[in-house]
Amino acid sequence: MSKKNIICLATLDTKGDEIQYIRDIVQARGHSPIVIDCGTLGEPAVVPDIAREEILQTAHSSLEEVRRAGSAKNASEIMITGLRKAIRGLYDSEQFDGIIAIGGSIGSNVASAVMKDLPLGIPKLLVSTKVGQAGAQGYVGTKDITIMPSVADIQGLNRLTKQILKNAAGAICGMVEISDMVPISQGDNPIVVMSMLGTTSQCGLQVKSALEDKGYEVVIFHAIGVGGRALEEFVGIEPVIATIELGINEVGNDLFGGLATAGPNRLEAAGIKGILQIITPGHSGYIQFLGPDTIPSRYKDRDIIFHSPQGTAVLLTYDELKVLAIQIADKLNRATGTVKFLIPTRGFSAWDREGEIYYNPEKNDLFIEHLEKGLKSSISVRKIDAHINDVEFSDAIIGEFLQSMG
Repeated sequence: MSKKNIICLATLDTKGDEIQYIRDIVQARGHSPIVIDCGTLGEPAVVPDIAREEILQTAHSSLEEVRRAGSAKNASEIMITGLRKAIRGLYDSEQFDGIIAIGGSIGSNVASAVMKDLPLGIPKLLVSTKVGQAGAQGYVGTKDITIMPSVADIQGLNRLTKQILKNAAGAICGMVEISDMVPISQGDNPIVVMSMLGTTSQCGLQVKSALEDKGYEVVIFHAIGVGGRALEEFVGIEPVIATIELGINEVGNDLFGGLATAGPNRLEAAGIKGILQIITPGHSGYIQFLGPDTIPSRYKDRDIIFHSPQGTAVLLTYDELKVLAIQIADKLNRATGTVKFLIPTRGFSAWDREGEIYYNPEKNDLFIEHLEKGLKSSISVRKIDAHINDVEFSDAIIGEFLQSMG
């Protein structure tokens, strides 16, 4: 096992003893810690490998300027700017293999902002006092950041904080070590991206299996908001050759206030890139919330599906489906590459199959009608007499894809 370089990031004026404890464990494991100070107030309790002044110089600032910033928020934004440049420079020159940070409110925000700027795959671990109160989503975003709640406040070393920090140090060491033990071959297989939910997974898994048999690598994103954002980012920066959409519900969530929103730019990255898009109306008739208490009062009289304790769905109305169809057509019309829209006329999700309580072919027909009206003539629309999870429909997707690929 080769020696690894691990960035240890913290405000050394308040978390110096704690980061030194992690530094000692990393060294004992045979690796090289790179301690970076992101504090701005008191004097550092331990000597860093990269001082705060050096970080701020990267941001064309100084410690005096940061202390005059007027608020902790303004000061942290300057520090984030410097850290992003400095740590990205270290990454680009292959000078570290993983990063661990510890922090309270400000420290967690600073560290997570830096980690979100790093590519997928580089080990990232944040020990935070704020996870239980604020949740993890704001700190993670669309990146593979591992969050460890500190349980106790990170203010000194005691039997509890030592155990948490020891586990964290062990975790980041394990993450960087595993790259030698289990190497991942990138391969040359063309990448296809797919969106999917549980209600369309039967179709998605059939398509995935068939395309992988043909030599494609299929990357699936769960269309619950963060999945769609990650999909759009991935398509934008990776050598993706096509997208297959079996979960377009995130567009409706953004339009009508659902929690599974991927933002206003969903269904756009592939079109900008000019790659093949195979679109379906998968799960389009619903918007998602967490528990029933998260559903806005304006939706309380709607048909509601209680999927799980942390998963409820609200059915869209006829008028909302019209708006959704027009919005999707507008997005697809702006695409610079080939777009094919495949429609399963017997239902768009597991919840609206014939015989199920939410089966409503009139609603589906209305959506299809307004979609066809809105789409430009160059976009192919094909209707298949099947449910989205029927093998006939997955075969149609596979056929269209392979034909388009030549």
